Amino acid sequence: MKNYIIANLKMNKNSKEFEQYISEINSRIKNFKDEIIICPSNIFIKQINLSKFKFSIGIQDIDHRNEGASTGSIAATQIKDICKYAIVGHSERRDVFKEDNLMIKQKLIRCWENDITPILCIGEPINIRKIGIDEIVKFLYSQIDEVLSQNSNFEKLIIAYEPIWAIGTGISASINEVTEISDLLSKKLIEISSLNNIPILYGGSVNESNFKDFIKIKNISGFLIGSASLDYEVLSSIVNDF
Repeated sequence: MKNYIIANLKMNKNSKEFEQYISEINSRIKNFKDEIIICPSNIFIKQINLSKFKFSIGIQDIDHRNEGASTGSIAATQIKDICKYAIVGHSERRDVFKEDNLMIKQKLIRCWENDITPILCIGEPINIRKIGIDEIVKFLYSQIDEVLSQNSNFEKLIIAYEPIWAIGTGISASINEVTEISDLLSKKLIEISSLNNIPILYGGSVNESNFKDFIKIKNISGFLIGSASLDYEVLSSIVNDF
């Protein structure tokens, strides 16, 4: 199964900083045989000449419609010739913009219609975590069941497990927690898709100090990295030591 390292740069870096960032990343990457995906701010996407770089480009979000009156949004139809990947359902979109599972389901469909692979983010908040593993699994399964069905394009799907309480906090889930949850997610995905090769990534305070422990987990196929990916030295170190 292919492994993925995805850098979600969020709303960071100006044009000059981003130009230096991608140049440094490109020069520092050695022989990574799988896929690196950089997800910058939308205004920088066309700044990248993909023929010169060793990574793919993803978009941090797409609209749930293909066109129309949606000021500030970007449709999959507009980006499909540039981006192969799109982050969908990130917890910040769910929280700040109140995106529900119905909207996220529509975004997944728009991705597949336009030959874009969605990176579907799921994860539990701290109040669910405090209740225990049964409630965590129930919460995660509901996020899957409400957006995926037997008609989904599972061959073009990446799952990113990001416990909300771990995003940007410096507190990552334990190896045992991620192992248990990724095993359960894998079983769930096999059950609804009949495929055993849907990539599951981990995200949530992944950094150069802890990523090697997560690599060892059987059902983890890479990372969705936020804060740590902003430093090209850190990101290139993770890529080269993967």
